[in-house]
Amino acid sequence: MSYKRYFFLGLMAALLLGLWSLSVQAHDPHDVAQQVELSPNYRQDQSVYLLVRGNFLKSTDGGTTWQRQVRGLDHQSPLMAFAIAPTSPSHLYLTTAGDGLYESADSGRTWRRNNQGLPELSLDKVAVSAAGLVFVAGHDGNLYRRGENSWTLALSTATPVSAIATGSDLTLVGDRQGQLYSSTDGGETWANLATAASAITSISLPPTSATQQFWIGTEGHGILQTLDGGKTLRDASRGLPQTAVQDVVSVTDNNQVILYASTASQGVFYSDDGDTWQPMDSGLTTTPQADKMGYPHFNDLALSPSFDQDGTVLASGFDGLFKTTDRGDSWAQLDTLPGDIVMALALSPNYARDQTLVALTYVGEAYISRTDGNSWSPMAKGLELPYFTDTFAPISRNDDPRRFQSLAFSPNYAQDNTLFATILNNGVLRYSDSQGWRLQRFEKWERAAAIAPSPNFAQDNTLFVGTQAGHIYRSNGKTFDKVSAIDRQRGNESPFMVVSPDYAQDQTVFVTGAAGVYKTTDAGLSWRAMTAAAEFQDRLKLKLAISPGYAQDRTLWLGTSNGLLQTQDGGDTWTEVATLGNTPYIEAVAVSPSYKDDQTIMVSLRGQGIFRSRDGGRTFAAVGDAAPPLAIVNNFEYGAMPLVFSPDYAQDQTLWGFGAVRGELFKSSDGGQTWQTIALPDAEIFDAYSSHRYSLLSQVLFFFHIYRMTLLKLALACVAGIIGYGLLSIAPGYLKISQLPMRMGAAAMMTGIAIAALFI
Repeated sequence: MSYKRYFFLGLMAALLLGLWSLSVQAHDPHDVAQQVELSPNYRQDQSVYLLVRGNFLKSTDGGTTWQRQVRGLDHQSPLMAFAIAPTSPSHLYLTTAGDGLYESADSGRTWRRNNQGLPELSLDKVAVSAAGLVFVAGHDGNLYRRGENSWTLALSTATPVSAIATGSDLTLVGDRQGQLYSSTDGGETWANLATAASAITSISLPPTSATQQFWIGTEGHGILQTLDGGKTLRDASRGLPQTAVQDVVSVTDNNQVILYASTASQGVFYSDDGDTWQPMDSGLTTTPQADKMGYPHFNDLALSPSFDQDGTVLASGFDGLFKTTDRGDSWAQLDTLPGDIVMALALSPNYARDQTLVALTYVGEAYISRTDGNSWSPMAKGLELPYFTDTFAPISRNDDPRRFQSLAFSPNYAQDNTLFATILNNGVLRYSDSQGWRLQRFEKWERAAAIAPSPNFAQDNTLFVGTQAGHIYRSNGKTFDKVSAIDRQRGNESPFMVVSPDYAQDQTVFVTGAAGVYKTTDAGLSWRAMTAAAEFQDRLKLKLAISPGYAQDRTLWLGTSNGLLQTQDGGDTWTEVATLGNTPYIEAVAVSPSYKDDQTIMVSLRGQGIFRSRDGGRTFAAVGDAAPPLAIVNNFEYGAMPLVFSPDYAQDQTLWGFGAVRGELFKSSDGGQTWQTIALPDAEIFDAYSSHRYSLLSQVLFFFHIYRMTLLKLALACVAGIIGYGLLSIAPGYLKISQLPMRMGAAAMMTGIAIAALFI
């Protein structure tokens, strides 16, 4: 065998060993679609309503695009369920886990609470009869009925109500013990019917006047049918591979009653006789994360009122919302919370001169405008997937690790042209026009969120990062060192961090955490909780803002899910701002760059819009019409403030914000009185990245990036082989090797040994 072949085999072995040593970590986000309903006038208005990740959305184009419905929804507790009045499609009702019932009379555009006389505010279910009667189920087992604007206790059950169905003259209720109840007088009196063997999850009355036949879905015993009005129940689950049924719905098609059912993990099934079922799951998807978190893969079903004409069914689940227009033969996933939701926005420190701002989306897209938002360019260089996954292997959109969280311009941006951003999965990105984005990971995997540069970055190169684990990192411009830690964040919250404008002198930084607000006065080496943890048991989603004149006024504001707090002594004492009303949910808090002169603070209140103070927070007044949802989309891990002042606000009166469920920003040029919506472009280059389409040059660069350690080890091994060959050449007598091929073979053997040692 020639010496050339030895070296070729050595090279191949090194490459294969390097490829074998690579590993990838993935993260699966989830857009849990809880409930979906179609308008009774769906054929005309194409309106669809959806609860997804605790957000109430509306579509007027059959589910292609969605808008958040927030005006008047000032809830602090999660949204639970909703219902549409069958004979008045503009009337909607929405229950919460602690704020009672909300009602809308304009198809969800605006909402108001309707709790007068309602004994419970933690409500699980809601249903509306054809006669306009509203039924809500309390969390602990009571069913309430509203007739002429007054609430009465309609039914008290031993366990919580888990299903409600209303017909023209029949109301049915099922509970967690499987007990079935019926009323034929609008909920005035009730009769106990049969009992199922497990919790009732759904009740389906046929869309006819017949009341003796209906179906119920159960948590563990499939689908049951009654032919005698609920006195007896019979199994009707033939063909169902799973007994955990989530929903059962019925519709008339060609004068025949047909049914659809969803199961916890086996998808959607169809029946044309109410007894036997066949799968209709082509295109439906599941995710292992549902199993890990103990959630069903599929939940609610909704049928078009014009099903016999359009064949439309919608199915909600852990992996999103699915739609069929061919009676279930094929399903397509709808983009309810798309990847281009804006998650971070920042304005250049020199905005008055360069008109520059940057927006980052939820998944892997970054845009810059140097024309005050009139035009946008993709910041794509360095965001190619292999730089984040360290593999050529394609990944699904749900596994994409490029999930932006926070963003900051360098205070010296005019000179260094630098931005910083964090991603959810263990990374800080640094951007410049010449190099693009460059990712720097921490030593151990953790979720990075808050990022804050020193005001003197040009001199000290200092950048702080706070993580969900409570770790504080500090960079000197080259490396990130973990300098200290505070308490781990609660739940899935992320920290907010602000640096003192006088950092060069006071070395002061503030960050939010489990105990509220923490403070350091030694550049992050040690931290002290400035608030008591007990005071923050009911104050979540903390958002911190600092006065530009902190060195003189010592003032900060803390927005929470339960009010706005202020300190004027550097955090030693905090007082609640009372002029905002009773326990407002603060979605954003921002301070005017000219605060010393104008004393202006802006807050975004959930469901109530923008409020402004011009006296340092002593009084607030509403500004504008509360239409733009200036808030992080519910149940997304935030890292940036969704309301931003122009650095030149005193002259231009400009504010920017975000909070839509698509790639949109909001801009006001009159101090928040009016807002315009600015759409980000859908850059083709990011679609190419997501589809793993790259140029040949890019693929070569990826090769050197992905296999950089392998190539380094191979180079070292080759050096070892050359050294071995040299040693053999100068000492042939000792080893008794005289022929060149033999010496080359021995050198190749030493190279192979060196390679094996390097990869062990």
